[in-house]
Amino acid sequence: MAIEENDPFAVSQKFEIQSILQRLLDKRTLVRLDIPGHAVSIISTMLELDPKKGFLIVDNASDDAVNSQLLRAPSVRLQGMLDRVLIEFQGHLQPTMQDGKPALSMPWPSQLRRIQRREFFRMDVPTINPATCLIEDPSLPGGQITLPLGNISAGGLQLIDRNKILADQVIGTFFEECTLHMPDVGDQDISLRLMRHDQLLQEGDKPPLHVVACRFFNLSANHQIPIQQYVGILERAILARRWGTEE
Repeated sequence: MAIEENDPFAVSQKFEIQSILQRLLDKRTLVRLDIPGHAVSIISTMLELDPKKGFLIVDNASDDAVNSQLLRAPSVRLQGMLDRVLIEFQGHLQPTMQDGKPALSMPWPSQLRRIQRREFFRMDVPTINPATCLIEDPSLPGGQITLPLGNISAGGLQLIDRNKILADQVIGTFFEECTLHMPDVGDQDISLRLMRHDQLLQEGDKPPLHVVACRFFNLSANHQIPIQQYVGILERAILARRWGTEE
């Protein structure tokens, strides 16, 4: 992540960076590790900081194949939330050990971005019993389509469009009639605005995966509550697995 010289969100002072990272560590904040432009991401936590030696350590993935992809990447992005402020920076990962267990080491960032905006941490949606979104629109084949979610936040969601049905939809298109199905929470009527098309690279000979990023449109406070509940369920499930408290 090349931070521009006049980036208003850039933080480059050593002690401020250390303070931010220490808070991420102390709060056991969930952090997201991903390879920009690739369908590879994990939710992790910081395990150790050492500004003198110039590294930080994060927990690795339970899947060795995902760890291998992260370690092969020239640069991995780390994102976390502190008081609804997005913290992000990038670096190359190296394998390491922490308390006798495999972990990932990243160089201490010389700069990071602190983006103070009303955004929320994205949670990956499990492929088993996933959340789905039904979009009803006359421009679609048969007038409707149901797509699984790749991730979700209180501000928007990512749709996995394997058959590229939405690929020709123009950026900025509004879908007024949508139903978001969230396991253990229920259905929620929403409106979406299409913000971005992405092609995520996959391993092996698999073709790129078409995904669509959307923002919630005109979402009332009452309609936000079940979405935040679902995001909370996903977060608690990850924390339970990570700290060994899942029943």
